[in-house]
Amino acid sequence: MTRPEIAPGPRLPIGIRRYRADAAGIMRGLHRDYGDIARFRVGPQLMHQITGPALIPQVLHDKTGAYRRGKVYGGFELFFGKGSLTTDGEQWRTLRTAGQPFFRAGYLRPHVPTIAAVVRDMFQRWEDAGAQGESVDIVPEMMRLAFEVVTRVLCGIDMSDRATEVVPTIRDVLAAMFPGSPEQLLPAWLPGPVRRRVRATQAVLDGVGSSLITAHLEGGLPPDRLVGALFDAIDPATGAPLTRRQIIDELKTYLLAGHETTGCGLSWTLHELAAHPEVAERLAADVDEVLDGRTPEAADLARLPYLSQVVDEALRLHPPIPMFPRETTREIEIGGYRIPAATTLFISSHTVHHDPRHWPDPDTFDPDRFAPNHPKPLPYTYFPFGGGARRCIGAPLAELEIQVAVAMILQRYRLTPHPAHPIREQSLISLRPRFGLPMIITRRQTRVDR
Repeated sequence: MTRPEIAPGPRLPIGIRRYRADAAGIMRGLHRDYGDIARFRVGPQLMHQITGPALIPQVLHDKTGAYRRGKVYGGFELFFGKGSLTTDGEQWRTLRTAGQPFFRAGYLRPHVPTIAAVVRDMFQRWEDAGAQGESVDIVPEMMRLAFEVVTRVLCGIDMSDRATEVVPTIRDVLAAMFPGSPEQLLPAWLPGPVRRRVRATQAVLDGVGSSLITAHLEGGLPPDRLVGALFDAIDPATGAPLTRRQIIDELKTYLLAGHETTGCGLSWTLHELAAHPEVAERLAADVDEVLDGRTPEAADLARLPYLSQVVDEALRLHPPIPMFPRETTREIEIGGYRIPAATTLFISSHTVHHDPRHWPDPDTFDPDRFAPNHPKPLPYTYFPFGGGARRCIGAPLAELEIQVAVAMILQRYRLTPHPAHPIREQSLISLRPRFGLPMIITRRQTRVDR
């Protein structure tokens, strides 16, 4: 019996610097040139991209133990430690079970007023800073908003005073986690600016987790929130409660990964609305008609289907998590090709979302793709938050928060792109705007919060 062939791909390795500069574009090129499975090297590392919707669930829904988080997530451990993002097996299941109740509709929907309050705080900052008519970079604003939402909704505490300390560190975190980063390649004992930056960032993030634990132990947090649930969880390896270190690692996972993906999704949604004023005007008219100046409530969102369409289309064009890495635990066969053990696979949502086989004219922003009278996307042609058992746990909060924030922003403001500013995607784990998204903010002539 003949062994399956190896997957096709470029003969020469892709340079690490080039890959870091344009990972998403390179992945699209690999798909165009080699199809649904492409084999490539980045520096010395062997990798494969999987972009066939029929093949993706074989990886994301595998129950045979053929895949693990792998070496890519080794970079994540620099900052997230041994949390649910980086672990496998029973430890992951224990952490996932502890956090899952906080992302169900029954928990999230009553927190829409909390999300709205954070958005109003942002508006107040804009007014106090005289932002009207001025250029404001939307990206750090949305990151701060998302950080404040996740701390209030999941932990029951206002940590807005820590936002200006935490949010800027995420760029260092993302750069360090990316495969081939100096932070991963240099020996841990080697002194220098790279290691100093890593340690400074680790200290900031650990400090946030530690302060949440202290607040919980001193009775300063509601006992029925995430921190309390983690204190109640039992480590399957020891049969004992989680250690302080384990709880800190898991809190960092929720606070950092949660606000980064939501902030990216919000930023790109506002970018597309600013770049397509006809879509923004149509959506603003819907919001005005349904809300009539009120702050949105959870029940209102079902009456705003075009809002959902706009968000879905923005997340199609710019999925906050553009690639989902896995590593093979043994040699496998997929799609008729042989994949060696210890090989990194990338499930590339960004590539699939731009495949003209599934999305005609894929680079065009068209919310009507998701209109109720259109067929729903086929499985794994649209998956901005992954899939399978390890689908991003925070996806329901992210989607809810983006919808509430977009509705409230359009009620009050008109956003105009800064002229001649370059728009580029940067695929460093998440999909960020490389050069920010400066926009001119002007007040709409409508009544809000009557």
